[in-house]
Amino acid sequence: MSHKYINVMVSHHGCWSELTSGNYIDTLINIEYSSFDVLKASRIAMIRGSKENIKGQIKNIMTKDRSIIDFDISEIVSDNNKYSIYLISMLQEAENTMISKLRAKGTSIIGTTIRDGKEIYDVIVPRDVKTLVVDAIIKDDRVKIINFVEKDVNEEIIFKVISRNSFEMLLTEKERMLLRKARELGYFNVPRDRNSQELAKQLGVSKMNISFSLRKILKKISDLMD
Repeated sequence: MSHKYINVMVSHHGCWSELTSGNYIDTLINIEYSSFDVLKASRIAMIRGSKENIKGQIKNIMTKDRSIIDFDISEIVSDNNKYSIYLISMLQEAENTMISKLRAKGTSIIGTTIRDGKEIYDVIVPRDVKTLVVDAIIKDDRVKIINFVEKDVNEEIIFKVISRNSFEMLLTEKERMLLRKARELGYFNVPRDRNSQELAKQLGVSKMNISFSLRKILKKISDLMD
């Protein structure tokens, strides 16, 4: 049976995810189900900016979601001046989660991220259940689809999903925007459709700024390969 890859970004009204800011990004690392229809999820969260009362801010967000039964927040990296990294474990009523809705329709979830107050899901589905998956999303009036991408599955897609979530946690929004714009303008094409000077002109910055920013991004990529 052939399969399809679906990437869907949603806003989830009433969920704790919509209360997170642009400085917050996390990725799901583990889920478990109990016999009482309770989902246990573990997430790695990165929060950029001031460390002042970050843990208290996360707690405040969690307590506003009535579907969360219990949660625990542990700081696992605290010696970096640019961001803090936390392990978040939570117990949640399974029926209120997008994960449960997607799994119930026969999907294989290969990536789940919260970024900019939106939930992003990467799933593999048998071709004959794709419509059921879409229906499961749009039938929940608390959920609004922001972006939807559907492709045939291949090894390049799988590799991108596996590597993207960890990589994007290290990039700032400006760095992600630069990469998107550079790709759109053909900067990474061979041969290039735009050079660094033309890219800088499009973005309204100096050529030196572009070169410095791209070197920083490449350094982050190389650090992941150690």
